[in-house]
Amino acid sequence: MDIVETAVMPREKKGSHETVLVVDDDPEIRESLSELLDHRGYSVLQAENGRRALDVLKAVPPQTPCLVVLDLAMPVLDGHQFLKYRAEDPVLRRIPVVVVSANPRPPQPLEGIEAYLQKPLEPDVLLEIIRRTCDEKLGNKLV
Repeated sequence: MDIVETAVMPREKKGSHETVLVVDDDPEIRESLSELLDHRGYSVLQAENGRRALDVLKAVPPQTPCLVVLDLAMPVLDGHQFLKYRAEDPVLRRIPVVVVSANPRPPQPLEGIEAYLQKPLEPDVLLEIIRRTCDEKLGNKLV
């Protein structure tokens, strides 16, 4: 289903630096999040598991994307394993991560994440976190 632009919902244009990687094994969730972000002017990359996400991140220029939206429960390489590999890589660990999971927040804090959002999520909350994080990251690069 395509999002139709209206006068009420103009497409926001972002710079090419504002790319978001959506990592989720559910194709419908990946597509929904991608459409939402695309409509807000972000470039979107997708991965169906943590292994593919690491491959995508290593294939794009450093510091791209500005943020990763990550599910935790996935086959091949889950979100916890992805976070572990990411933490061990000096370039990848600088890319912020927002966890979006159907599971409640784990009792042990997840290190290296910007936020933990539970599905079903409020799109405006996710968009605000992405906007704030990507703008802050861009501001740090310009200094």
